[in-house]
Amino acid sequence: MSQTSALVCKAEGIWFAYRQTQWVLEEINLQVPTEGFLTILGPSGSGKTTLVKILAGLLQPQQGRVELLGSPIVKGTGLDPKFRQRIGYIPQQLGLVRGITALENVLLGALARMPGPLPMLGLYPKDEIDRALGYLDFLGIADKAHEQVYRLSGGERQRVAIARTLLQNPQIIFADEFLSDLDLPRAVQILSAMRDLARREKIAFVVNLHEILLVQKLGSEVVVLKEGRIVRRGSAREITTALSREVFK
Repeated sequence: MSQTSALVCKAEGIWFAYRQTQWVLEEINLQVPTEGFLTILGPSGSGKTTLVKILAGLLQPQQGRVELLGSPIVKGTGLDPKFRQRIGYIPQQLGLVRGITALENVLLGALARMPGPLPMLGLYPKDEIDRALGYLDFLGIADKAHEQVYRLSGGERQRVAIARTLLQNPQIIFADEFLSDLDLPRAVQILSAMRDLARREKIAFVVNLHEILLVQKLGSEVVVLKEGRIVRRGSAREITTALSREVFK
């Protein structure tokens, strides 16, 4: 297998500005291998959310190119629609429907894969319901399956959003600060479980985080952003306490 075919995401020479010449990202180059687990680490305002949106095909850069699942994101047209359902995205705001149950929210992840009107009416095959319940159990909230989302805690909602994305059957998941409402031990537990799941189900993950202790415990590959530029990259073990002081000062 060639190096290119082993990559699920590739970015080359990315520059992005919301306002002309006020660059949020500058000369970003990175690669995500199939089944890889990449953490983007950086302080608030470093460009992490913007970068994840560009990698996921939700924003298009002024300069550079992104390739997802072997297909280039063409400027002006975006990603080929046939690839969209294979790309999961967990936003910071989660995007859940507050007035329906946790289980019903998770099942929304199956909509793009299921033809016919029944799923639109909330009627799903038993195997999809079982899978949805299985992911809620995997994430430790099986007992909340039939609770309406507005009754859940912030951390429980985050786990519902993760389960919904997993039910989508993606090849790559982009997640933007999606564990911010969890304490460190629970966040480590969930990220470690997701990393194991990624290996088992051959899913790549790109995760935005600002908590360096969480990154060190996770042990993933890391790129560090500061002021829109990648200033370090390597394993979590190489992101030392001294480096964290330098980058987050």
